[in-house]
Amino acid sequence: MASRLLLLLLMCSLVASCYRKHENVDLVIDSKEDVVEMKKAQKAKALVPESVQEKPVYRTINGIDAQIMPEYRLGPGDILEAVYHIEYAKEAATYKISIQDRLNINFPFHPQFSSSVLVRSDGRVSLPLVGDIMAADRTTEELTSTLNSRYSKYIRNPNLTVSLQEFNVKIDELKRAITTAPRGQSKIAPVAPDGRISFPIIGNLQAAGLSLRELQELVNLQYTKYISNLQVTLILDEIRHQTAYIFGEVNSPGAYQIMANDNILDIFAYAKGFTQRANRAQVLVFRSDGLKEPLVFVVDVQKMLKEGMMLKEMRLHAADVIYVPEGWLDEANDVIAKIFTRGIYAIVPFQSGISVNYDLGPGSNN
Repeated sequence: MASRLLLLLLMCSLVASCYRKHENVDLVIDSKEDVVEMKKAQKAKALVPESVQEKPVYRTINGIDAQIMPEYRLGPGDILEAVYHIEYAKEAATYKISIQDRLNINFPFHPQFSSSVLVRSDGRVSLPLVGDIMAADRTTEELTSTLNSRYSKYIRNPNLTVSLQEFNVKIDELKRAITTAPRGQSKIAPVAPDGRISFPIIGNLQAAGLSLRELQELVNLQYTKYISNLQVTLILDEIRHQTAYIFGEVNSPGAYQIMANDNILDIFAYAKGFTQRANRAQVLVFRSDGLKEPLVFVVDVQKMLKEGMMLKEMRLHAADVIYVPEGWLDEANDVIAKIFTRGIYAIVPFQSGISVNYDLGPGSNN
């Protein structure tokens, strides 16, 4: 009995040793020290000037090496902050009349024609004798000149004046609306599940599928219809719809949207836990996000949970691929070759913000 136990221990030791030394596996993680080593290995594979020169998909920007990536496309759950910059006219003469401004039209020698008028949504005002006159986007001096010319057909030397009674109405309305953010004139705006996003005054706009730059241009274009002296800058505060992939011996394999703070335990929760056949001691993780070449490591989830080691530092990255094997990976060559050449990396590109609809279940030919 003792000899059989010794033989079993020896075999387990040999399997573990061979697996740790496997040429395709960078390291095995089953302790806090291993987590530190994983971070060092990840840093070692970070982009450097030499790697940028070797690969045309990388470039150096102001001394920093970065991968050339397509513009990020917004998706449901992303959190934006809209920062509003209002340029006030330095002189009343340069102020452009806006919709919902209220004007005083004063006839000093013909007070019966004096009136207080509201600029309608079409930018016009209605006045006695002359009817509808375009007022929006004009200064008070320009409107005064136009009205004196029109009224001169009915009144000799009308000498009327135009003054602002209520103005910047839309700006005041906007100020009351932008109160959700702590940094002054700004508003926090999430992208809704239907891909739309809401802004004060202009309402809902389609955001999903647009880049931040494209949405910012659209927002500023819409605001010019109501406020002429406003500039909006959009900031992407949080990305909520990055995707990670898990397959193998889990109850619900597939692609899952991950949050910024999700760790490796979260992906197991999304996948509804392990199957009875799962080898929790040798979970393979393939990482490519932001690296010049994929990083492969093994996580001993079973040991780390049993010994109470925290896995909070094992954060998920966009496009991470987690593979939970069945039994011991004593043939790691075949497993890793299958994943890299015929498996998930044959169909999933090395970039974030991706999504696929492939069957990632056990026994899949993908």
